[in-house]
Amino acid sequence: MKKLICGTALLCMAGLAVAADSVTMYGVLDAGISYNDGAAEGAVTKLESGMQSGSRLGFKGSEDLGGGMKALFVLEQGISIDNGTSSAGRTFGRQAFVGLSGVPGTLTMGRQYTPLYNAYGVVDPFGNNTAGDIKNIFGKDADFQTRDFRMDNAVVYMTPANLGGFNASAAYSFGEQAGDVHAQSQTGFSVGYAGGPLNLVYAWHEANIDQPPVYTPAYRSQFVGGTYDFSVLKLHAAISQTSESGMHKIQSYLIGATVPLGKHALVADYIYRENKLLADANVAQVALGYNYVISKRTNLYAVLAHTANDRYSAENTPPDNPQYGKSVQKYQMGIRHVF
Repeated sequence: MKKLICGTALLCMAGLAVAADSVTMYGVLDAGISYNDGAAEGAVTKLESGMQSGSRLGFKGSEDLGGGMKALFVLEQGISIDNGTSSAGRTFGRQAFVGLSGVPGTLTMGRQYTPLYNAYGVVDPFGNNTAGDIKNIFGKDADFQTRDFRMDNAVVYMTPANLGGFNASAAYSFGEQAGDVHAQSQTGFSVGYAGGPLNLVYAWHEANIDQPPVYTPAYRSQFVGGTYDFSVLKLHAAISQTSESGMHKIQSYLIGATVPLGKHALVADYIYRENKLLADANVAQVALGYNYVISKRTNLYAVLAHTANDRYSAENTPPDNPQYGKSVQKYQMGIRHVF
């Protein structure tokens, strides 16, 4: 009996070992000191998690199905390491999907990034994070909130990598509203090219946040941008247009640069947003960042950013208590470790 029990245990351990060969645990731990004077009550200095990259713990894996096909999955949880809690109020709030990948491309289902968000990351000198983040200005709705970050209930297709530098993706998020297939649904796609020093991308996103019987998409955003790497200097440029139910229309512009200096790097951008339907409601953001690579997995960073709001703009102030016309200063410095 003991031999049977021991044998069963060894078989179970062997099974786990085989499974572990195709599963990877990974993560990012990012924390630092931030200063922000955008609130009505005044400036706040705090220890903040995930400024340069959202702190996270994730699991990803794949299984070879033969014939060039494989099954894959990702489960990724956001972590606030300043207090040890789960961020976003979900177990796997950052990503949670399963899918198939092969010669025709990759098809995944679950909670995922939108093609537009991924396009931002191609162009943004600050990598979709920190006080210099492109999303501080681009893609905002009339309430100064972003609607094109992640999608629940989403099916996403991505083309294979062997297309001579060209790539594309398409996504659809089910609204799951009884009796109405349109309500709360989202759609997006992107096309791009990456070859040599040049990287170009176009993306589009549409969110039908109206309730029936209104079927007109309430939120729509499109984006085009690119980078060119001169080795000693990489240039970044982008333009986007966002509209909402005919009552909100803005156009945003970005120009930026990355200067690599061995283990050091300087990044900067200038973003300007023009409100097409409301006078004296424009906003500008300028940011400067520094990055120092300590090792392959650890770096230090610092960012300074200034936002200048017109009289009827309140970007980078609290969405629940917007401060119209307020200029906002943000300063950040921290450490990031990737494993």
